[in-house]
Amino acid sequence: MRACRRFGIWSTRWILLSVATIMSLSWLNAERGMALETMSAQKSRIEITIRNSTYLRTKTTPVRAGMPMVLVVRNEDPIPHGFSSPMFAGLPVTIEAGGIEVFGRGIDGLHVAPGQTAVIRLTNGQQGKMTFRCDLHPNLEGELYLLDVPVG
Repeated sequence: MRACRRFGIWSTRWILLSVATIMSLSWLNAERGMALETMSAQKSRIEITIRNSTYLRTKTTPVRAGMPMVLVVRNEDPIPHGFSSPMFAGLPVTIEAGGIEVFGRGIDGLHVAPGQTAVIRLTNGQQGKMTFRCDLHPNLEGELYLLDVPVG
């Protein structure tokens, strides 16, 4: 009888330990899933500064194809510059600059006044090279590579 009681206590402990372990692993997996959802819900952000008639990438977060992205373009030069890209063609784009917001399809680019910042929001559906240029200064060009690298 004592052996049965001892066995019953041990089996109850193992069951409780197993249930606690399963619940902990489930909770950790749920937390991981929520973290991944939060990361994918955040918009990718690329910051480009125009300084000395050169495009400089100043800040970047990962960009995933098919996910919303934000391009921030700052003009630190004393002259206006353009920012146009064939990537904008056919995509719905929203541009905020100087207190004005413009949105639509077929927007080729924008001009950024000296000391001003423009924010461009779009969803790029494909990977690859994104070229951009200043339509006011033909020698001012730049490019970014949008790659979708799985993390696991």
